[in-house]
Amino acid sequence: MKDRILNALMLLAVAAALILSLVRGAPPETDAGLPLPVAAVPTPAPTAAPHPADAYRAERAETRAKEEALLLALISSPQTAPETRTLAEAAILDMTKNDEIELAVEAALAAEGFDKGLCVAREGEVTVFFPGEITEREAAFILDIACSASGLDAQNIRLTGFSFAPEYDILP
Repeated sequence: MKDRILNALMLLAVAAALILSLVRGAPPETDAGLPLPVAAVPTPAPTAAPHPADAYRAERAETRAKEEALLLALISSPQTAPETRTLAEAAILDMTKNDEIELAVEAALAAEGFDKGLCVAREGEVTVFFPGEITEREAAFILDIACSASGLDAQNIRLTGFSFAPEYDILP
């Protein structure tokens, strides 16, 4: 059944991409098919690269919005089988619950000074990512925060670190 839902979602994604490409039309052609001169191509102003955790959060939000739109389209389609509609509705509820857990844990971590901590919630389990190495005391503190914010038991929470350049290390 999950394969049917995934296939339906893929078909919807391909259909949406085709419709968008038809709506937008072909890109305008340049004179005689020649490329534009370098001076005519605008260059963006340099910006500071976002912290990898912030980039992940933005990508996660964008991906979830697309997933939700596809599921809602599947639910609202009159051709969707009742079983598939029920599974899609359950998937939206699970996605919403996981999103709430992730936001609660990340907000609680940020309130304690771990603003670059990330939380990923899936199927009743939570993984908390944090930059750099931490002590046992800090790990116990983070685990306590994650348990309180998520409402899950400690055995369902995993802690793991990630490393970046020193300018991204934010552990207190």
